[in-house]
Amino acid sequence: MDHQPLVCNAKNCRVELRDKAIVTVYTSLTLDSHTVCFQCARNSGINGPGPYTCPVCRQPLTSGGVLEQKLQPSEEWKNMILCGLSPIDIMECAGRALSFWSYQMNNQVLVSSTHP
Repeated sequence: MDHQPLVCNAKNCRVELRDKAIVTVYTSLTLDSHTVCFQCARNSGINGPGPYTCPVCRQPLTSGGVLEQKLQPSEEWKNMILCGLSPIDIMECAGRALSFWSYQMNNQVLVSSTHP
């Protein structure tokens, strides 16, 4: 299924993210997560010893708040990742994933409309 690809959220980058990305995750539910390409992550020091700062919003991150995410997971991975979880947990994961995707798509529209 084709869909709009994610792009790096770093202000001056906006490269399409195809296979993998770095995702910043916050413990606070009031902050949105960001996706960045590996080059922007390296440039910001995320792959170093820490402390970490989000290259997009400059908020502090814990070492657990930075993860490498496969954007094209295998069918095997998709078949196994939610096995054993309760339907409530699965729906919670799906809701968070949809919120993340919605934020990313809205952000891309906003940025493209202000920076043609």
